Amino acid sequence: MEPEQLGLEFLFQPKSIALVGIPSNSANPLVDMFLRPLVEFGFAGELYPVNPKGSKVLGLEFYPSIKDIPGAVDYVIGAVPARFSHQVTQDCAAKGVKAISFYTAGFSETGEESGAALEAEIVNTARRGGVRVLGPNCMGIYCPKGRLAYWPDFPKESGPVAYLCQSGGNSIHLVWMGAPRGIRFSKVISFGNACDLNEADFLDYFTYDPDTRIIAAYIEGVKDGRQFLKVLSKAAEAKPVIILKGGRSEAGTKAAASHTGALTTDDATWDALCKQLGVIQVSSMEELADVIVTFLFLPPCGRNVAIVTAGGGVSVLAADDCESSGLAVPPLPAEIQDQLRHCTTGIGNILRNPVDLSDVFFDPQGVANALRIISSWQGIDLLILPLIGGVPLQSGRRMSYDVLVDIVPNWGTLPPKPTAIVVQPGTHPDASQDAFRVQQEFASAGFPVYPTMVRAAKAIDKFISYHQRRGQSQQEDRNCKI
Repeated sequence: MEPEQLGLEFLFQPKSIALVGIPSNSANPLVDMFLRPLVEFGFAGELYPVNPKGSKVLGLEFYPSIKDIPGAVDYVIGAVPARFSHQVTQDCAAKGVKAISFYTAGFSETGEESGAALEAEIVNTARRGGVRVLGPNCMGIYCPKGRLAYWPDFPKESGPVAYLCQSGGNSIHLVWMGAPRGIRFSKVISFGNACDLNEADFLDYFTYDPDTRIIAAYIEGVKDGRQFLKVLSKAAEAKPVIILKGGRSEAGTKAAASHTGALTTDDATWDALCKQLGVIQVSSMEELADVIVTFLFLPPCGRNVAIVTAGGGVSVLAADDCESSGLAVPPLPAEIQDQLRHCTTGIGNILRNPVDLSDVFFDPQGVANALRIISSWQGIDLLILPLIGGVPLQSGRRMSYDVLVDIVPNWGTLPPKPTAIVVQPGTHPDASQDAFRVQQEFASAGFPVYPTMVRAAKAIDKFISYHQRRGQSQQEDRNCKI
């Protein structure tokens, strides 16, 4: 990490945390959001609940104020009404606190002069006292390595994805949505109004963070366009940067202003900026998760796809989804089709590509043999397996799902072709729960897993396009040096 970037490391490795405004009622949502996760995560430092009316919560003694805490305090979580926020900031400055995150709302995002003035007053007081401010109107920091979390049941394992998010709810949504698909995070930052520390600061930090390989972001607006452009350029050169921009429509712009007080940019400028810098744009939270999954688990590959599934209609629609997203579905040559006929019954199969293996999808060995034959052809770069849950068989198995799971331990014996899995529930009442389980099993085995074929195809297209642009750019750089 570059020396100048070490200044924010204290945010993710505090030795002590004070929680101001936490109630003594252990069933209160504020306790569940901020204190209980720290206890359950095994935060190794000191935890200090602060509330003049409190006595004890989760076995921890309350302190009347931050200044009454006997030890040093590195980080403060503020969950007080807005009218008390300035006093808390003054206490933090007097105590020598390094950083405070305010869950509290009621500042510049309201559009009212009084809220904006209070926010400015907090920033001025904090800066004079050497305190960095996260928020207000934010959830704060999730860092598994530092045992920090702001929501129950977040994964305790670290991963290579960093996520800066202007929305607290969207930060929680991506962590939950990504967990069963194998997404794990180095750090997640919900930064709200960004009155002090903002998206440029965090993007700059993640560029040099050795624990981060992929940078994801949900941004509604930027505080300093010039600085943001500078750090985004560096970040996109160093690592994949995937951004979901909120507030692109007229209604969304108004909502962003009232949500975090964001100053948005027009669509044309934003699109041109992302294209110029090689930033990957997505249009929804679901697509953000899909693209992250692809970058995590799929190696760079070409666009020629073999689709292997059970069902003619599924095959047709899967081919349509691939080709409409820029992927190619070349027909298998006659010799490959002949080999497939020898390992199938030939009843109800389509062997051209897409490959419909309806008759052998009940037989793990038959599927493994077919995949081995298809993967051996050099005319394809990638396998996609769309699995749609069916009615339970008499044996208690589900068509497609568990048969493929049975093959996973022996996948290493197949030719090394990148493989993507689509796990889509069928219409049976048990299908959704079954799909969730199977999705987790494939993700644990290191496969990119998607809930629909069209989402898989779009995410894979963005992934391939990214690497193609990078390859062209690097070749141009080499040519310039010759």
